Amino acid sequence: MSATPENANCLVVYSNYAYRGTPQTDLLLLAESVRAFGGSTRDWPIWIMCDDLSRLSASTLRRASGLRVSILPFAIDQAFSTYPFAAKASAAAEAERIAEGFVDQLLWFDRDSLVVGDISSLLLTHDKKCSFRPVNVKNIGLDAGVSRKVDPFWSRVFELSGVDESDIGTAISYIDRRNLRFYIAAGLVGARVELGIFQEWERFMRGFVSDDTLRALCAESEPHRIFLHQAALSLAVAHTTHPNERQELPILSMYPLNFWEEDGPERRPRMLDDAISLRYDTELDGDAWCRFPMSEALERWIRTHMHADE
Repeated sequence: MSATPENANCLVVYSNYAYRGTPQTDLLLLAESVRAFGGSTRDWPIWIMCDDLSRLSASTLRRASGLRVSILPFAIDQAFSTYPFAAKASAAAEAERIAEGFVDQLLWFDRDSLVVGDISSLLLTHDKKCSFRPVNVKNIGLDAGVSRKVDPFWSRVFELSGVDESDIGTAISYIDRRNLRFYIAAGLVGARVELGIFQEWERFMRGFVSDDTLRALCAESEPHRIFLHQAALSLAVAHTTHPNERQELPILSMYPLNFWEEDGPERRPRMLDDAISLRYDTELDGDAWCRFPMSEALERWIRTHMHADE
């Protein structure tokens, strides 16, 4: 029986993976933020999936221990090596395999995330199986009113996944407000562990990267190569859940700092402190992050923690 939000046993997981070395921020920054700002959720278990434990310094391991963070190994499928972000599917799948039987829910974050508030609102309600944020912009998404048959990429991934396009549901992209066939971000996803959604994500990725048609399409289109992992995740969720079993997460969770100027003041947080969690991409790599409104306490905390020695 699934737990209710009040007594759910939830795990926070992310990986060390960062495409082309970004973000250049501390591996433990997200974990530190949960412990500092998570409120009633600050003591939730946190796992970091790492593809090469030998690269971690003794000081990082000591800090992880002090934060009560478990660092666990995962293996990246070598077939994923030329597809940006594909390694996340392997990390999430391994975490899910290990977590089965120990926790009810898993919250998968991207490494370039920062928790700035209590994340209990991200828990699945009793009737939902998966939670998500829509993509920020359409990029390779398929408009809801367009048949997959007119898009070679989506036609092929639907065919390989076995997902029926008429049952997939829809999602509205956050920034450009496009009504898309269900297409979600891979930066914050919640799931009931027993469903195996992340293992399905990895399985779909393996099928997609080994397919000659998709390999050719991705070789010709950089956006499709970059966002193949996001299409695979969306279809994995669609394959294991019905639209009415999915829970769209609040706007202020996974808030995209790289779209701050494009977002309207009526939707973006008044201050960063008002969000639940942030996705900063490379916004914390230099000094440009200082342009965002925030409390002195949060500014001081970020400045102190974001580039800790590893």
